[in-house]
Parts: sequence; C-alpha cells; structure tokens
Amino acid sequence: MLLILFLLTACKQTPKTLFISIPASQSGIDFNNKIVENDSVNSIDLENVYNGGGVGVGDFNHDGLPDLYFTGNEVSSRLYLNKGNFSFKDVTAVAGVNGEGKWCRGVAVVDINNDGLLDIYVCATLSANPQKRKNMLYINQGNNKDGIPVFKDMAKEYGLDDSTQSTMAAFFDYDNDGDLDVYIVTNELNKQGYPDAFRPVLKN
Repeated sequence: MLLILFLLTACKQTPKTLFISIPASQSGIDFNNKIVENDSVNSIDLENVYNGGGVGVGDFNHDGLPDLYFTGNEVSSRLYLNKGNFSFKDVTAVAGVNGEGKWCRGVAVVDINNDGLLDIYVCATLSANPQKRKNMLYINQGNNKDGIPVFKDMAKEYGLDDSTQSTMAAFFDYDNDGDLDVYIVTNELNKQGYPDAFRPVLKN
C-alpha cells in the first residue's frame, strides 16, 4: 500500500527540466513574425522567404537588464525593455525602431560610436525596390524622461545604408586600427537556376 502511494505521489510531481516555458501573458512579449503568402510572396517565387527575422540582445537603457529587439518581415520590428522577473515592455513606438516597413532580417547590437550606449544595425532585404532594402543603423540617443532609450537612423551618415539583399552583419576591428569594421552577408537570388542552386557572384 505504501509503495502504491509513493508511486502515485511521484507521478504527480513536475519533472525537473533545464528550461521552463514563459507564456506571453507573463513576459509581455507577443511578437509574431507571421508571413502571409500570396501570388508574389511565397516559397516558390522567393525561395528564402522563410529565412526568418533576427533577435538582438543588449542593455539599451543601462539598467543592468538585457533587453530584446526582434526584426520583422511583414510585421513591425519590436523593442522590448526588460523590467525584471521575465517581464518586458514594448517601447518600439517611443524608441523609433520599428523597421520602417521594410523586410528586416538580421540584427547586430553594437556601440558603433563608442559612447557607451548600444546601437542597433538592421539588415533589410527581399524587396525589388532598392530604397526599401536600405539597411538601418539606429544610433542610441540616450534615455528620455521615462527611462526609454530613443534612437535615430543614421545609416546614411555612417555609410552603412547598404541596399543589397543583406541577411546579417558582424562588426569587428578587422585591421586592428581601433575602429569597428563591418562584414555584411548578402543573398542574391538566381532566377536562371533552380531554387536549391547557388553560384558565386563576382563584382568589380
């Protein structure tokens, strides 16, 4: 009888796991990079349409807590400030980092101007219009009176408004001169080949 009682009690215990799921109702993160296919946006005509968006992590408001930035494809990119205890607040509108309606993919978090404030570099792609593929460099202007970081797109001023089909960027000091350099990964579609065929692209 004691053995049966022990087994029943053991079965009711929650198994120990390395991770636990935090629901959106608790975290406040309701970002959904939903793609609605149509005649022009689909996996047949655009084979890398589901390459997805990126996630950037950094303490943008200097409160000691890591914040989250999600890039969106057909939806707005979003910035969530960490309020502690797995609770986040969407501050995208105030921060000014919604992605400007572009198909955003990779994101790099970097202090590009070495002012102690983290900036956000966003890669844009997919659109046939080069103006809608210009990457964005959101420079952190500091916190407003409510403690929310405010950003300004200065990609053009920094020479980083790249309009190729960029997927991701990485910043590092390549030539050891004390300044940050950047490597941008691009993905050019080959309409003359099969969706799973790739070719080298040489440019002068």
